[in-house]
Amino acid sequence: MSAHVVEVGPNVIRHLCCGGDAVDDDEVVRAAFDGIDDPVTLVDFRPVTVDSLWRTVLGRLDCGRPEAAVVVHPSWWAQNRIDVVSAAAQVLAGEAVLRPRSWLLAQASPLGSSVVVEIADCFVVIVGAVVVAETRRGGPQGVAEEVIRSILKMTSDVPAAVVIDAPSTVVGAGALAAMIADGLRVSDGIRTVQVDDARLKRLVAEFVQGEVGTCKSPCTEAVGRGHRRHWRPAMAVLLIVVVLGVLTLYHRTAPVTDDLPTTFLVEGHVALEVPAQWPTRRVVAGPGSARVQVTSPSDPELALHVTQSRVPMDTLSATAESLKHAIDAAPTGVFVDFNPVGNSAGRPAVTYRELRSGHDIRWTVLVDKAVRISIGCQSRHGQDDAMRQVCELAVRSARAVS
Repeated sequence: MSAHVVEVGPNVIRHLCCGGDAVDDDEVVRAAFDGIDDPVTLVDFRPVTVDSLWRTVLGRLDCGRPEAAVVVHPSWWAQNRIDVVSAAAQVLAGEAVLRPRSWLLAQASPLGSSVVVEIADCFVVIVGAVVVAETRRGGPQGVAEEVIRSILKMTSDVPAAVVIDAPSTVVGAGALAAMIADGLRVSDGIRTVQVDDARLKRLVAEFVQGEVGTCKSPCTEAVGRGHRRHWRPAMAVLLIVVVLGVLTLYHRTAPVTDDLPTTFLVEGHVALEVPAQWPTRRVVAGPGSARVQVTSPSDPELALHVTQSRVPMDTLSATAESLKHAIDAAPTGVFVDFNPVGNSAGRPAVTYRELRSGHDIRWTVLVDKAVRISIGCQSRHGQDDAMRQVCELAVRSARAVS
């Protein structure tokens, strides 16, 4: 059998075997990441379906179509992203299995269990008994301290190992990983392992040797157009590490309830927690502002709407005044119950209700770090309770991330 080992992201596509050369920036690859949450995107100013684009990008990994492929995706990706890559990965092998990146990183742990820390451009994801995200806002030492506090909460009862992912393609990841590791070393019972690029490749090599031995067939190095080199690969399973686009989500391993696993949605300057199994899409047509919509798979009338904007004055009173002017200009009866000094999920907010055919949308507007965050909780008329838990979770977790 033949196979290949490739890392895609956080900010580069490169081999984890065969020398590890990086692929130059390519507009097709960039478009695949940028458009992964949409049905259609633009390549060379022409519309293409995202599904076909991902098949094209992954199809350029011409490695002789191995019998099996293990596709390692970001730990915070939501199901709709995983589904896109899973469908496209069928061009790679007879069978494609998807795994979170934390699964690979955890193999560096000296203990049977571990907490995995993944450093991205705008936030740090901590994967343990639950998943927590800390924004990379402010100085790196302050970020490291917040991450350490979250880790210590997870490991307060039992000794643990902490594996810290520090890819060179994420600015400042190495220095931040060292700060986190240094801070954890003062805590009894916690061992740390930093995984830089070289160690990540060794993890892959160990996995390959343990699972499938060596590989003998040539395959191509580059993913981008017009950029191909031939290599002698090192394994019989195709392992791809796929990371980060524009609209980003990551999974929470412990559900809020027995039947509601959640994920963090990161869109632009905003992060918030939403149901993991609810499809996400951008809405740019119809009534209301352009927004991200997260919809229940069992009832299309149950949905979250998320909009955001930068504001010149980061005060709730200024936001309330601006919203009041907009509501007064709208047709009578569309926006009701306006409260400039409301409270939602324990947070000060501007609140109001939008009345549409078939459903209501209860809006909560927050201001964080000069970002206005609007969260709309949609339900059928008179059935607010159907969205109460989801809505409170989203409002309570919403914050600016950059």
